Amino acid sequence: MLTNHDYNLMETISIISKSLYRYDNYIKDATGCDPCQETWKKLREQREKELSLLLGELKEHVDKGGFSA
Repeated sequence: MLTNHDYNLMETISIISKSLYRYDNYIKDATGCDPCQETWKKLREQREKELSLLLGELKEHVDKGGFSA
């Protein structure tokens, strides 16, 4: 069984990854509305930073052997 904090990392990584996929579609759907496209692009950039942070933390857990199933 995963620890709660390892599970939380993985679950949040999954949620953010799915949202990044959707943002690409939202940007495409907003063709013709530059302000909407910019909004979705900014949100995507923020989520990419969040994902990077979480992936780094998960990597630290794995590298230290603290991540176990």
